[in-house]
Amino acid sequence: MKKEDVEHRMTLLVELMGTMVEKGCVDETDAVPQKDFVKECWKGFCDIYSDPDFRHSYYTISSSLEKYDPAQRDSLPVYLDSVVSYAEEQEDEGNTETDRIKKSVKKLLDHVELECLRINRMKKVQRDADRAEKLQNEALALNNSTKESEEALSERVKGFHEQSITILGIFSAVVVGFMSGLSMFTSGFNKLTEVSLYVVSFYSVLVGIILFDILFMLIFFIAKISGHSIARDVPVSNRNWFFSTWHRYPYVYCFHFFAIAVLVILYALQMVHGTPGAEGQLVEVVASSVCS
Repeated sequence: MKKEDVEHRMTLLVELMGTMVEKGCVDETDAVPQKDFVKECWKGFCDIYSDPDFRHSYYTISSSLEKYDPAQRDSLPVYLDSVVSYAEEQEDEGNTETDRIKKSVKKLLDHVELECLRINRMKKVQRDADRAEKLQNEALALNNSTKESEEALSERVKGFHEQSITILGIFSAVVVGFMSGLSMFTSGFNKLTEVSLYVVSFYSVLVGIILFDILFMLIFFIAKISGHSIARDVPVSNRNWFFSTWHRYPYVYCFHFFAIAVLVILYALQMVHGTPGAEGQLVEVVASSVCS
């Protein structure tokens, strides 16, 4: 049998199956297809399978069935079964040609049913795979959300610990600094007797500088331990240490410049208007206060 003839008959077969599908969607619970339409279909099958050498292509049938929607595809075996039933009702027993065509249609029916079953199972597997992929994506999203929440909570706990260390450290530094300053003031004033106001003021400013430096160093080291910084957020210059620290800690330099200027003024006033010999007593008081 020529290839062109086979292709022509397969085209007619696919068109006939398409006509059955377009007739309407039916299943086993619906009414039996109209007898006239079934008769026309049987005649079409007789023309297609009239050549004994013709064998329908399972591949072509499978490809054509995939184009229909599930309802149309499932109605095709019902029509084919009606055609087979119609052929068996005919009074052509013993007619080998009719029996041969009937067997070919039955084989076509088997192929269509197998292909419908395969396609339906593949569709079900695809739906299950899509559902599984959706659940997997939701699980991954939930897992990522949980990790983000865990990281955020860890950062908050870490920040709370750092803040606690900072607050307690600053409080301790202030207490230690004030206690040290109070002790120095008390011991110093007890030893300063019969001196001028300039000497007392000089001593007070000097103790204030020492107290400021103690508090600053305590707070500086506490900030380093807790991962913070009390410096200004400015670019650091590597050329000169003095200018670098000046830009980062200007308040320290300003306080010391002002305090030293006050000390110089008080010393000058003491030398001009103060009590003679008080400078030596001041040096002894400062030395004993620092050593104690």
